[in-house]
Amino acid sequence: MKLLAIVGTNAPFSYNRFLAKFIAKRYADKADIEVKEIDGIKPFCRTDEPDEATKQWIEDIKNADGIIFTTPEYDHAIPAALKSALEWLGSHAGPNVMKMKPAAVVGTSYGIQGSSRAQEDMREILLSPDMSANVLPGNEVLIGGAVNNFDKTSGDLTNENYIKQLDAMMDNFVKFVDQANK
Repeated sequence: MKLLAIVGTNAPFSYNRFLAKFIAKRYADKADIEVKEIDGIKPFCRTDEPDEATKQWIEDIKNADGIIFTTPEYDHAIPAALKSALEWLGSHAGPNVMKMKPAAVVGTSYGIQGSSRAQEDMREILLSPDMSANVLPGNEVLIGGAVNNFDKTSGDLTNENYIKQLDAMMDNFVKFVDQANK
């Protein structure tokens, strides 16, 4: 099973990058999980053609069995770079790129709500008519206080309660992807 863990920001430093890498490392025995950055993707414009990096982004999404989005929260929503990357999948490439593609949404933020609004924003986008993704229901993992819950040297998540939530979500997501791809 091939999964992508998307770093939902183009920021050079991100706890969501730590989260995506932690997911890839911790659950490597469950699936082949590749961490995918969005920082090289061309900003979306409906009249432009995608460049090579953007074409590769679209192909990588097409070829994955499932997608895990890790999103920070900027002003109660997903970052503009993530929205732009998603628009290449829906508005440009057509609904077939994400149509019924299994997707999960997780995230961490500095605040106590753990990117809850951004995750809701992300789910709404994934469920929109242009995307029509197959989003794992429930299974919310809202990691608040990012600065206190990740080891700054290894990038590992250190809070056992959040790790247990993530373990349960990933167990469910692997089953969800397996079932969806039968």
